[in-house]
Amino acid sequence: MSKSPLAAVLLGSSLLPGHALAQAILLDPIVLSVVDDPSGQIAVSEAQIRDARTGTLEDLFRAEPSVTVGGGIAIAERVFVNGIDEQQLAVSVDGAAQNNRMFHHTGTNIIDPNLLKAARVDPGVAPADAGFAALAGSLAYETKSAPDLLEPGRRFGGQATTGLAGNGDTATGALALYGQQGPVDVLVYGKRATGEAYTDGDGAVVPRTGADMTSFALKLGTQMGDWRAELGAIGFKDDALRPYRANLGGVFGGRPTPETRRYALDQNSQTLTLRRTGTDGLLNPEIRLSRSESALDTFDLATAETPAPDFNTGVADTVSLVVQNRFQLGGAEVTAGLDTARSRGRYEGQYDGSVLAFREDRTNTGLFVQARGRHGPIDYSAGLRYDQSRFTGVGGQAVDTDGASVNAAITWHVTDTLSLNAGASSVFGGTQLASVYELDDFSAPDAYDALGATRGQNRVLGAEWTQGGTTLGAEIFRTRLGDVRKGLTARDLESESFRLSARQDWRGGFAALRYSDTEVTLDGRGASSFDVRELGTIPGAMLTLEARHEVGAGLTLGGIVQHAIEEETRAADTDSDWPGYTVVDIFAEYEPAVLDNVTFRAEVTNLFDRNYVDRASYGGDYAEVVGQREPGRSISATAVLRF
Repeated sequence: MSKSPLAAVLLGSSLLPGHALAQAILLDPIVLSVVDDPSGQIAVSEAQIRDARTGTLEDLFRAEPSVTVGGGIAIAERVFVNGIDEQQLAVSVDGAAQNNRMFHHTGTNIIDPNLLKAARVDPGVAPADAGFAALAGSLAYETKSAPDLLEPGRRFGGQATTGLAGNGDTATGALALYGQQGPVDVLVYGKRATGEAYTDGDGAVVPRTGADMTSFALKLGTQMGDWRAELGAIGFKDDALRPYRANLGGVFGGRPTPETRRYALDQNSQTLTLRRTGTDGLLNPEIRLSRSESALDTFDLATAETPAPDFNTGVADTVSLVVQNRFQLGGAEVTAGLDTARSRGRYEGQYDGSVLAFREDRTNTGLFVQARGRHGPIDYSAGLRYDQSRFTGVGGQAVDTDGASVNAAITWHVTDTLSLNAGASSVFGGTQLASVYELDDFSAPDAYDALGATRGQNRVLGAEWTQGGTTLGAEIFRTRLGDVRKGLTARDLESESFRLSARQDWRGGFAALRYSDTEVTLDGRGASSFDVRELGTIPGAMLTLEARHEVGAGLTLGGIVQHAIEEETRAADTDSDWPGYTVVDIFAEYEPAVLDNVTFRAEVTNLFDRNYVDRASYGGDYAEVVGQREPGRSISATAVLRF
């Protein structure tokens, strides 16, 4: 835990005396907004998505301290939930299971926030229909389709977005065209962002950090009476010279490496869905076939000494099928079904002149049922899964495992103002695939004998009090991952935390304060960022303050303060504490009444030009590691035209 958690709480109280946050509590998903729909789910608000439309996932999650994103550039961004790497969560995009086991120097699942309709995080306790191996929860992204964007009564529309950020001279342009003719609707989207290397808070250029990103989407849909079919494809590409270790500024000592190499990242996902949109209480089936792939090529640069330099190609892909039905039973909504997935990790390359090729596979089939409902003052959710998993190693070794998963969560509305929450889950994860860049000659017959079937254990307990426009929340949680894979060994990873929240709403605005203090251990001992690489991070104590207010007709002002509290290292082999920092972002957004189809936004990020490395980035506990510094002050402008 942090050196001064009480100080953080007092700091938050001084910033927002007597107020509280309506952060969705506990067993409900972590809220990126404060919109609670009638079903009890929490969804990302349009305002949160707008704030991040020309940014990255770091911008999307920056107001939530228990969801941290490391990496100063998009290709290196990695999401952590309560200190646990998203590789240990069930991650999906439009229901397509993601194979996010790539390279520890890059991110895992990267998505353009401007495409998003919603983003949902189930921290720890996730439902059975979230997918296989939701060991520490789930993370689900949903992208927009034409019906989400078309104005009532119109058959065609479009949206053009352009932005310019001063730090790095980053220019962003996006165009979406969408329409509907009869029962058929179409969305076509493209985005391009380019720029130079940015400067840090001390004015020093951070080499090879310029934006070079392309994002695209194509969505086709048709309505056939009570049935809807939709085919969607999204993609993200980043191809540029980056630091040799893309998520680091450098390392003093160690293996000599060049300063730079080329990284070419290509992520894409395709989903075909057929579902019944009408409801009769018993038969509301959905069939979803999807494929996702992440491909990363790295190329060393040729020199006079090495005319045939090393290169690496890693591909992680998943093909999945889900067949499920939603129906009403005794006042509860029940989802029951079957899912099956085949995931692969492949590596090919040349290292020190040797040509190498390795591959691991995993096939999983699961049956699941999840019930959600309300009985008197109690909201409940409970589910079961049973999975059979076959893992095939580099040398063709077969490891068959099977296991059951269970989850349960309740919210007891004690009074009109007070509710108590509790939840628990035990989740089977089978034998895990290695990250593709970690694959090696694991061909010995007993190479995988030390690995066991991974299992996640999650517990959550909390309370929420609401009175008028004031909401207070508190929760404690514990996540334990047993036999989680690290190379060819099985380790035990644990995260313990508490979270406090306060929010005050008023006419035209709100202020929300969130505090999270998390301790991550490995095999029962304090861990370093190297120890938990690809397993988690060391978030420590984080505090955020988010505020937004509509000053007048069409004019909104707001901002976010992020405060990371200095964290003592508890690992035996580290030599540096995690430094604290405070970063302030502010914005103004204007929609003129005479131009109701235009939005202008001005923003200043890192207002006080702090020089810092994000707490979720690698290496802050090692003096010899130069972390990837975040951008210094940047003034940006964005314009959106809807037509």
